[in-house]
Amino acid sequence: MDAGGYYAQCRGLYERGAPDSARATCELALIANPNHLPSLRLLARIYLEANNLEQAQVYLQRAAELEPQDPETALLTARYLLMTGRPAEALSHLPRGFSAEAVLLRAQINEALGNYEEAYALFRRVAPLEEARLGAARLAERLGRPQEAIGLLGDSPKEQVLKARLMWLSGDIQRAADTLEAVLPRLGPLDADYTRALGLLAMAYYGQGEFDKGALVLRQLSSRMSLPSNLLGKVWPWLVLLLVYLGLLLYGESRIEPMRTVEMGSERRFGPGTLHLWLLLSLVLAALASVGAGWLLYHNLLVLFTPYQGQVVRPIFYFLLGAFALLLAYRRMGKEGMANAIGPRANWVEGTWAGLVVLGLLGLYAYLAKPLNLAGLGTMYPIFFGLALLELVVRGVGYPVFKERYKELAGLMVPVLFALVIPGPTLFFLMAGLFLGWLYLRTRGALAGAVAWVLAGVVLALVANLPWVRTLLGS
Repeated sequence: MDAGGYYAQCRGLYERGAPDSARATCELALIANPNHLPSLRLLARIYLEANNLEQAQVYLQRAAELEPQDPETALLTARYLLMTGRPAEALSHLPRGFSAEAVLLRAQINEALGNYEEAYALFRRVAPLEEARLGAARLAERLGRPQEAIGLLGDSPKEQVLKARLMWLSGDIQRAADTLEAVLPRLGPLDADYTRALGLLAMAYYGQGEFDKGALVLRQLSSRMSLPSNLLGKVWPWLVLLLVYLGLLLYGESRIEPMRTVEMGSERRFGPGTLHLWLLLSLVLAALASVGAGWLLYHNLLVLFTPYQGQVVRPIFYFLLGAFALLLAYRRMGKEGMANAIGPRANWVEGTWAGLVVLGLLGLYAYLAKPLNLAGLGTMYPIFFGLALLELVVRGVGYPVFKERYKELAGLMVPVLFALVIPGPTLFFLMAGLFLGWLYLRTRGALAGAVAWVLAGVVLALVANLPWVRTLLGS
């Protein structure tokens, strides 16, 4: 049999979903004719779909040497470059064409480049393809318009799970739960979507306040994965920093002379414990208010943990956290005490360049966080305004208190406390806290640091929709 005959068999096996047999048959075609271009291309495609990029590259190079202008080879090369993390190069190799595969690949490349609107439109153009429908739904979620893609998704189990997620994000928690209950029997117990569906169903039940059903699903989920390990994988930076802070606290207390632990005199004073109490109370009040807002807006008790709805409510949480902390500090410190915490008014100008440094630290953190699967911060301006209010309390009020009690340890303890008290990207808050602690000592007040947070929030809100910013921050 010649190469053409082997290739025809190979193509038939591939289309019937037998890639291993197809690969072996295509290799027989290449034994008959080492320069048989269709077999080289199909082998490259099979290896790409198997995520064997090294072998795919071998066959792509051979195909390109035989026919440099071949459009299918160029299409497969663009796909290879995208899979190796080089979307810009992939776009330059992508041939101009209007086939469904070419449009789908162009959409995927634009998604990787952060051109979400263009990618979303391209996915919708080839909506008959399941992969395109899944891509459109993924981008509808990222663009904050999950309702748009619900009608696009079909009846396959994978699409039904994603449809339930979009319903949940849109606040239609009951329909999401109903969809998940219907699709679970269609999923195999070893299917990754089965685990995702269980996790989403547990969130839906808990969000609706159906705690008994949520606990039952959570027990099923715990039999498939280690929930403590999964939680630890997300919060380990915070736990490590907590241990560091407790160690610093114990070491600092051990250095205090016994007589200094007794406060003498009638003047009302407060120490680090009072500051801890203010921050803890602010956290509780902000969390309760945010949960209440989530219930009123979306009928969802877990709104702070949902990606789309959380974009609306999380800024409220951060703003209220800072506002409550500042209110408690002002009640105790008074106008004169807060003026001392703010420092010289003329030093606000230092916050302008410091805000750019904070943005640089956020970019650095975002770059490091992706491979570590760490949390992001978000780009909504109220988040940064809340951080500015916390800056006045934690650093402006807290540093003199810690300095008086713990001496030189205050320079490290206050940045660590700042990172611990704010839920979110702990490592970023630590980096920013160390820098702003240096700025506080330089300017003798917290005003410059507060201005830095405000400026960083304004600039980020202005550039948040730029493709490279969205790609970096994952927003």
